[in-house]
Amino acid sequence: MKRKTSKILRSIAAVACSAAIAAVSGLYTGSGILPPVRSFADTQSDLEQKIADADAKIKDIEAKIAAAGTDIESNKEQQDNYWNKLVATQEKIDLVNLSVATKEEEIEAKEAEIANVSLRIQDTEFRIADKEEEIKMLDKQNKDNIYKFGQIIHAMYITDSDDYLSIIAGSADFYDIFVRSEIMKSVKEQNLEFMNQLLNDIEKLKEDEVQLENDKRQLQADKITLEQEKDDLLDEKTELDEKKKYFNDLNSGYWDEYNTYAVRIQDLEARQANLQYEKKVTQADREKAQAALEEEIRRAQERAKNNTVYDTGEWAWPVSPSFTLITTYFGYDAWRSGNHGGIDIGNGGMMGANIYASKGGEVIVAKTTYIPGYDYGMYVVIDHGNGYQTLYAHCSAIYVSVGQVVNKGDCIAAVGSTGWATGPHLHFEVRKDGVRIDPLGVVAKP
Repeated sequence: MKRKTSKILRSIAAVACSAAIAAVSGLYTGSGILPPVRSFADTQSDLEQKIADADAKIKDIEAKIAAAGTDIESNKEQQDNYWNKLVATQEKIDLVNLSVATKEEEIEAKEAEIANVSLRIQDTEFRIADKEEEIKMLDKQNKDNIYKFGQIIHAMYITDSDDYLSIIAGSADFYDIFVRSEIMKSVKEQNLEFMNQLLNDIEKLKEDEVQLENDKRQLQADKITLEQEKDDLLDEKTELDEKKKYFNDLNSGYWDEYNTYAVRIQDLEARQANLQYEKKVTQADREKAQAALEEEIRRAQERAKNNTVYDTGEWAWPVSPSFTLITTYFGYDAWRSGNHGGIDIGNGGMMGANIYASKGGEVIVAKTTYIPGYDYGMYVVIDHGNGYQTLYAHCSAIYVSVGQVVNKGDCIAAVGSTGWATGPHLHFEVRKDGVRIDPLGVVAKP
């Protein structure tokens, strides 16, 4: 008790001494009032606030990264949807293109048929003209022979032949007279054959001409049919071209949508990358603040090591002796894939249970602000002198403040589940000269 009183008196004296020095030195300079000397508690609070702000910012960034990831997946899903539409539409375009090519081949073949029929019609017309010319020539020969025959009849009339009138009376025409007449006996045999052949040739030419005219009419009908078939093919091709244009326009629209989502995804990925970088920078700032806080704690421990009065007795169990279940021990932990810096005491029904100082000392950390799901949550660090400190984490309430001197067994906090915790428990650490050691090496389990 005397030693504790002595420490308090020394503290009061130190404060008085500082005040006296300030009074002697003067509180004013040419530029104004000197800023007050910052205490360790103020520095610690600032650093803790920086860490808390960094944790909050990191959590916000991670939420934005997750949201961007969700948006990326959604946009990729939409992009894939349009890609599937593009593939399906392109297949239809390919089929239409194939149909158009086939139809063009059919039209080309039909045009060839029409050209062939036109040539045949032209050839038939030439042949009809030739037949007509031949008939004309034969007809002239026939008229010449008739004229000659008339001269023969005239000669018979002048010679007063007895039989020519009966021949004329029983004949159908001059040719018949010529053939049936006895007078033909006086005509040379070769002339008779020639005239008969002439008559046969004329008849044959007329028959050929009739056939050619029929052929021409049939070819013209065929040509009309082919031209109608060609027009039908052209109509079908026009429909296919319109269908092709429709699918091409549809495809163009799908490409526009696809590229729109591609740009969105690119922007989101760039945003996500920027957020990742911002998170990395923030984590670096946090680690810097955490390191500064650790250094402040270490310096406080150094300052307190020679001045703090501490118990020389045994260490006390930090919670009620009824809570002895250790859920995680000190050292490597496979679940965390890393080292565990203390022990976790996690009996059922511990929520709100008292946490006791394992040994007497000075409170150097009393953190009451925290980010859910991060770090120690609310925690207390006590310096016991001689390089020893203890840490009590994940508290639901803090009952002490920085600079407060506590005795072994004093209630300093309540068990909770703040920070990164899967349930109510006490995370208890012991540090020697700033290095974590196994708490069970100094604190006996009840």
